[in-house]
Amino acid sequence: MKYIRLLALMLAMLLCVCAFPNAAFAEQESAAEGTAQETPNIVSGNAAISYCIDDEQFLYADRADEKVAPAVAAKLVACMVASDILKERGLSSEEVMVTVTSTAIENSGDIADVRFPMMGLKAGNTYTAKDLLSATLVACANDAVAAIACHFGEKYLGGGITEFVARMNSKVEALGLTATNFENPTGLDSPNQYSTPREVALIASAFYKYDELVKLSNVESFFFNGSSTVRNKNYLKSNYYVNGFLNKDAIGLIAGQLDRKGNYCLITASQKEGRTYIFVVMCASGMIVERDENDRVTYSFGNGNAYEDMNKLIAWTRESFKLLTVATKDSIIGELRVNAGDSSYVMVVPCEDIERLVLDIEGVEIKKTLIYDESLVYKKEFNGSMYDTVDAPVSAGQRVGTVVYSYNGLELARVDAVAKDGVDSDGLKSVLESIKGFLFGDTMKTILYIVLGIIGAWIVFSLVMAVVRTVKRVQNKRNGSEKTKKEKKKAPKKKKHDAKSDTKEL
Repeated sequence: MKYIRLLALMLAMLLCVCAFPNAAFAEQESAAEGTAQETPNIVSGNAAISYCIDDEQFLYADRADEKVAPAVAAKLVACMVASDILKERGLSSEEVMVTVTSTAIENSGDIADVRFPMMGLKAGNTYTAKDLLSATLVACANDAVAAIACHFGEKYLGGGITEFVARMNSKVEALGLTATNFENPTGLDSPNQYSTPREVALIASAFYKYDELVKLSNVESFFFNGSSTVRNKNYLKSNYYVNGFLNKDAIGLIAGQLDRKGNYCLITASQKEGRTYIFVVMCASGMIVERDENDRVTYSFGNGNAYEDMNKLIAWTRESFKLLTVATKDSIIGELRVNAGDSSYVMVVPCEDIERLVLDIEGVEIKKTLIYDESLVYKKEFNGSMYDTVDAPVSAGQRVGTVVYSYNGLELARVDAVAKDGVDSDGLKSVLESIKGFLFGDTMKTILYIVLGIIGAWIVFSLVMAVVRTVKRVQNKRNGSEKTKKEKKKAPKKKKHDAKSDTKEL
């Protein structure tokens, strides 16, 4: 019995010891669930963007609207333009043969400069369009994209590389971009070639719809011209030259460096739960190239590089967001007074249900801003207060403005604000409002001003005439007095009456 108790005690202690680490692990796991950082903790100062294609939503944006060199984004647009031309003409990239020209080599940059990655193509050599597109996206090769631009521009657009670049600018204009302009297809720095990180993200979003191009970019390596192995210079996809940055969630796109000092640009994508995300890091420090005593070249990146930031950005976006119903079509966002309607008010609602990604943290406050259409809605006084007012009739679903949803300073959605119900005109109210509008409107004010002007003018005229008459009377009186005085002076003296003489005559 004693041994049984001792054995039971030891078993209980063993169970407790085993339970503690499990409990601790469970606690850590529980604490990790549902937690999210407000930002991806990027401290490098690089320009960075996280964008959801499906919701057209910027989840993170730093230096988003800064004017920058587009760098490798130019190559994405060039590949889209080439793909468009192939589709328009019913051609396949595997069948179209491109002959490299001297003009293409001249527009590729200095082969000795690290800024200008090359395949080493020679004028007169011929390759498939597919191989050149792959070299552009995987090796970021300037000579490959220049060969495409020269060939497609001359053969299909009738203007060489210049016409091809014009088509690139038409492409971004069609995408609604207003802060982007290209002067070459390679991304070589040029005074009038510019974009912004935000618009680069939108370029990448458009590029992602080209399935063939995305597949070409999303490889570790490929065989160029059926023989040479070309490694991906996007080190999220390949660690052949630089190790430590592979990311299994990254989907291709492109990477490259603008100049010797850096300005590294990295663009990739990722998917999770049916949603696609675009990531951009620009203006980052460049690759460090070193040679040892055996003339062996090694490549690396310093702290705060584009790949460190990109891995943070991808992880943060994938782990920190949840899908939230921001608003429904029945959610009331405002109220309008209705002028001359059979109802005095109409409720305002969003035109559609809205779901958006928000940070999975407590206390997330969605801010809504209602902006009325000033051509329909105006301010009107009622019982001493001013109200937003719309004239009857109002139809159900009629647009009256825009509602903007945002949080953490980022815009979530912008949709039409509409009237929830219809409001008919009230005949009597309409007549009264018309009379009231006439009596107190601008027309009546104009008439009153005219009448008052006439009365005022008549009063002034009457006063002036009264003054004139008064002045005349005073002058006449004064003139009469002077005349009387003069007449008195000129009148002859009368003879004195002589009574005697009168008698004598008698």
